Amino acid sequence: MNAVSRRKALLTTIAALVLAAASTAARADDMAGMKMDKGPTEKKEKTQKMDNKEPAADAGGAKAKKGAEKLEVAITDKGFEPDKLEVKKGQPVELVFTRKTDQTCIKEVILDTGTAKIQKPLPLNQPVVIKTKFTKAGDLKYACNMNMFSGTVKVQ
Repeated sequence: MNAVSRRKALLTTIAALVLAAASTAARADDMAGMKMDKGPTEKKEKTQKMDNKEPAADAGGAKAKKGAEKLEVAITDKGFEPDKLEVKKGQPVELVFTRKTDQTCIKEVILDTGTAKIQKPLPLNQPVVIKTKFTKAGDLKYACNMNMFSGTVKVQ
């Protein structure tokens, strides 16, 4: 094989690699806005319920000031854990987010309360408390700022 043939083969290979990388990046951009869903059995295990009679096991039944219920959410390699919370409409709530890994894009949380969106940075290994009251029933979302990881607050 002469030098010209080798150069053409090299350029063809480089062009193919560039096209493959661009295609992969485009697919990743398309998927960034999609909600990554887990199977139904996993969802049930990750639900943290909150009501006056049965405090959440993960929250340890801890009461915050002024009677607010405390729900804890850990940020791990798997995302938000738990990724489903249940609260009662109109009841004061303290959501405590603790980022335990630096291996995800979850560096801040955006919480939809139904009336406003609260955005807070999540420093590594430091609890971040969001005190709020959900006044509208329905499913509301919390997510990272890239919307790649999310969870749901079911307000009843």
